Amino acid sequence: MTLQFFPRSSKLVRFAITGLMATQAAIATTVISEFTLTTPGIDSTRAALAKSERLSGQDIYRKAAPAVVYIETEQGTGSGVIIDANGLIVTNAHVVEGAQQVAVELADGRKFMAQVVSQGTPGCVDLAVLKIQATKLPTINFAAASSVEKGQEVFAIGYPKGTKPSSITRGGVSNVSIDQGRIDTDVTLNPGNSGGALLNDRGELLGINTGGRRDATGMNFAIAANKVQALVQALKQGLSPILGQYVSLTTSSSHDLAAKLLLNGAVNNGTLQKSDNLMCGDKSRADLYTFKGDADQPVKISMTSSQIGSYLVLLGPNGEVVAERQSKERGGTATMLAKLPVAGTYTVIANALHPEQLGAYQLQATVPLLFEQGRLTRTSPQLQDGSPYSSYRFTGQANQTIALTLYQFDFDPYLILLDSEGKKVVEGKADRQSKVDIKLPRNGSYTLIVSTVNPNDRGRFLLSIQPSEETASPNAVSQNR
Repeated sequence: MTLQFFPRSSKLVRFAITGLMATQAAIATTVISEFTLTTPGIDSTRAALAKSERLSGQDIYRKAAPAVVYIETEQGTGSGVIIDANGLIVTNAHVVEGAQQVAVELADGRKFMAQVVSQGTPGCVDLAVLKIQATKLPTINFAAASSVEKGQEVFAIGYPKGTKPSSITRGGVSNVSIDQGRIDTDVTLNPGNSGGALLNDRGELLGINTGGRRDATGMNFAIAANKVQALVQALKQGLSPILGQYVSLTTSSSHDLAAKLLLNGAVNNGTLQKSDNLMCGDKSRADLYTFKGDADQPVKISMTSSQIGSYLVLLGPNGEVVAERQSKERGGTATMLAKLPVAGTYTVIANALHPEQLGAYQLQATVPLLFEQGRLTRTSPQLQDGSPYSSYRFTGQANQTIALTLYQFDFDPYLILLDSEGKKVVEGKADRQSKVDIKLPRNGSYTLIVSTVNPNDRGRFLLSIQPSEETASPNAVSQNR
């Protein structure tokens, strides 16, 4: 079976407005033009219709059409649905994919430039959320996900092939898969309908019309409203704006989509199960966590399980992948170390390594006393024997046991730890990947010197220092150079 995403209408009808080709920075806030046009009878009709149950096609159009918008980019046209009176609009990701500017025209003729505030991908969650600078906009109520049934009459409102005003077509539901977020219909759709509304006979939003089969007619599909609600809920909870490019979210009205992850807090005990979110690539299960961090703050996030292989992804506030790490096939620990690039809310994806893996895990996030990713080169300062070195400072407390963890060393490391008076606390060589526990003698600042066993060695290294509850191991560092 080959699925077709309805493309943007190839015939581009430009707005006759100066400044359409504005810069991306201006798109988020610039109102192109605003009219005070009204549609006769719309307001009174909408109020009357709210009291009724099943509506005629004419009444459904009068009720819902004001909340269906026309979308234009430099690549084509599509449709969208206003889901928040303060300017949030949902459409398909493929309608705005790759666009440098997105223009929106409301049913009453007002025109705005829109900002893409959240975007999935056609291969994962083909939804995007736009924001325009407007208030008191008409919206469409969501239908209950459980209300969709095979054989149910449905209606589609959109702007096929870029024609205005919007049009309405009707059809029936041929198949429903709410868990997968998909509704199959035979309602007539054309290019330009993408992102428009699929409605029930009460004018409630069942889904967002998306595409259909290339090799058949009357076999089209929409993304179910519960997936739309999940994306909007994720946006309002501060989750990554491009989360929909990685994870197909499972909605839940009883709790947040993501749990709070406390830095230096208790271990989070979780379980990946069949009802959890799906990773788009391999259909493995995933849980979501969020935490707030500061720019340049070091973090260490570990996921441990004896039942599944662990896979971790850290997404930044702007959607960038900050770090990712996996454990071995089953069991073990996946550990991410990173310096946060900016202040904001970060999203952690706790994921199983393979689709068939389900089970319990433990997740913990800590703030290391020190986290460094460095490189020793020919221009690095040298010790007396000619070995290159780098030095780093951190603050510790008397009788505090710290865990010095070494990762990804290109050379055999030689370590020297000095207290605030310049006295050696520990000195010697360590394994390239190891954990060294050290008990600090006093309060104050400490200096860690990272060097090489062989004076001729050079290369990269990654290390962290954080508080440890373990007993210090006096033999963890060998004194032989």
